[in-house]
Amino acid sequence: MQDLDVDLVRTFVAIAEEGSFTGAGQRLHKTQSTVSLQLKRLERRMGLRLLHRTQGRIRDLTPAGKILLENAHDLLRVHDQTIASLNLRQISGAIHLGLSDETAHHSLSHALARLQAYHPLVELEVTCASSGELEEWVSMGRMDLALVNRCNGIVSDNIAIHTLYEEKLTWAMHQNMSWQEGQTLPLVCFPHGCGYRARAMQALEANGVSWRNVYTSASRQGIWSAVTAGLGIAALPASSIPVEAPDIITGATTKLPTLESVNVAIISDETRERVELLELLRTFIQQQFAA
Repeated sequence: MQDLDVDLVRTFVAIAEEGSFTGAGQRLHKTQSTVSLQLKRLERRMGLRLLHRTQGRIRDLTPAGKILLENAHDLLRVHDQTIASLNLRQISGAIHLGLSDETAHHSLSHALARLQAYHPLVELEVTCASSGELEEWVSMGRMDLALVNRCNGIVSDNIAIHTLYEEKLTWAMHQNMSWQEGQTLPLVCFPHGCGYRARAMQALEANGVSWRNVYTSASRQGIWSAVTAGLGIAALPASSIPVEAPDIITGATTKLPTLESVNVAIISDETRERVELLELLRTFIQQQFAA
């Protein structure tokens, strides 16, 4: 058995935790074919099978795979800490990051974990709130940087906006929901200050569709639970609708007006003294979303 390649081990951990090559590729910013190839290289090095696969799908870990996963986190943590300790020019300081729940993607936690591993002297504080609240807090100097959904509103002159990508929105409702055209629409939405909510209300009011708020939640999981239960209809990112949700109808099928997109962006207070820290955190976030 040859020595382990840390990059290959990192890929294996991503596959095991995400449960698919596609999910691992999104997490690591690699193509699915690259992820599959790296797993094969790792298995060749070890002379062991690490995953049980059926028709290209991951079923579960082999006994060897389970042993490797149990030890892989310690291996990667020691590796990353060693690299960080060899970085003679350590960046230090406290930085306050804001996340709106709707943009707090699971993969972002991995970017923040890498930042902490490579820069252990950086004191990171994360707060979740609505996009509107976060923009206000950044402009007031209560927060350094935030990842938000924006509808192209005006912000303070001291705020820099770095757009990551455009998020396409769609309506989502359970096929058995009793709403009919001409009736008041039961709306499931995030609190005031959310870009999804703003786009939903803009589309409905511009097209004369009456609505009433039946369910409000700051959690995307809460919104999805209400939709799948048939309580109402919600404006959600098209990319977030699970393919294994056959009872959910979306888009034009709902017979509702088209929704405008929102911009997922990093906003930061450029007047703060810790410019280097801001650039460091912004870079880590941008790299995570680069794919």
